[in-house]
Amino acid sequence: MDFGVPGLLTGGKMCRMRRIRCVGRGVVASVAVVFLPGCGSVGPKPQSLMPTPQIYQKGGVDPFAGLPAHRRTTVMPVHYATNRNWSGRYFGSRENRDLTYGTAGVAIGDEKAGWSQVAEASVSADRAEPLPLRLMGYSDGRYAEVAEDPERWLKEVDRSARGTRSRDVVIYVHGAKVEFFHSCAFAAELAHFTGREITPVAFDWPTHPEIVAYVLGIDVSQGIHSAGRLAELVRRVADGTSARRIHLISWSAGARVLSRGMVELAGDDVEGARSRYRIGSAVFAASDVPEKDFMERLPAIHGLSERVIVYQSDADGALTWSSRLMGGGRRLGLEAGALEPEEIRMLEGHPRLQVIDCSMEKEKRGFDITGHRYWYQHPWVSSDLMLTLRSSARPTERGLTAAETDGVYYFAADYGERIGGVARKLAR
Repeated sequence: MDFGVPGLLTGGKMCRMRRIRCVGRGVVASVAVVFLPGCGSVGPKPQSLMPTPQIYQKGGVDPFAGLPAHRRTTVMPVHYATNRNWSGRYFGSRENRDLTYGTAGVAIGDEKAGWSQVAEASVSADRAEPLPLRLMGYSDGRYAEVAEDPERWLKEVDRSARGTRSRDVVIYVHGAKVEFFHSCAFAAELAHFTGREITPVAFDWPTHPEIVAYVLGIDVSQGIHSAGRLAELVRRVADGTSARRIHLISWSAGARVLSRGMVELAGDDVEGARSRYRIGSAVFAASDVPEKDFMERLPAIHGLSERVIVYQSDADGALTWSSRLMGGGRRLGLEAGALEPEEIRMLEGHPRLQVIDCSMEKEKRGFDITGHRYWYQHPWVSSDLMLTLRSSARPTERGLTAAETDGVYYFAADYGERIGGVARKLAR
């Protein structure tokens, strides 16, 4: 904000206008603090392992059955690329022009936890106690080991991908109010619950730990700039590794970054870009991107991807308040209800688009799937996400039910019972 000395003739008016703007922003900031839970945690708040996906609770499937003994450890390696500023001791909230590459270790459980405890908790519906996540591999206050040579970092990512059965890489794009630790922790959880058969990469774009920075547009601006850095990362991984597919998963404000980044990747030759970048699933979970912006970018996103998956809920308070406070119209992550003709044409014209309505037929189920974190906290939704990453199964083959509108699917009341048979079938 500019607090320079105003001109002599307009000074009083300019000061009053600035005071009004400041007061207005202050009101918005106050409302945001009260009502918006945000997309992450305040400060490096402790984080625990996400609940066990439904597929492992009743599916009779051991996600780690084929995992080699040397990889059965409590520490999950996570490769990262970030355009946060590096202070020499930690990654901050300001934007850096270039990407910094490195590898972090995310430990599951406390110092006394062993692999058997972690494996048992990862298939249990009810855990005796939470398993904390900890960032390892740092010393003297440094968060993680920074790679001086990006090419060497790429070789590490390639070596990791070659060591898995899938040879897939998943790039996780976080939301607002998220710090470096949480970005790496979420990426680690995603890979862990795929049976550690996918190599995780955290794209850590700069956000502040306070949601006010997002509501006032500071982090939105940094997200816009970060879209190009994400495109740069995808190019490097695609060209510098033998990864079979690259999955892209975004949460909340990360959808703004991912959707813009994919438009940049598509360029003027979508078919050529699709072959070059080998994008598998592009996932938009609880997305805080205006629907109209997403629809404009959808042709490029759809053209690049094997499938585009959108998770929606009608009970996402963070997205409701974001649309009210920040403008831009309805958010992609909010359930549309009755679809407009334009939205139906959008679905019909993009056959690889799968809209997962997590609130549809909630009355028959007896419960809604709510909140802003449901995509990993609710075992049904996380189960579908893991099946998406681990297989090429269509939505109905993943246990979902097709709605009357083509391209829309939902969790029917008997999903919890049916998923066991689905899991065993896909495992075979």
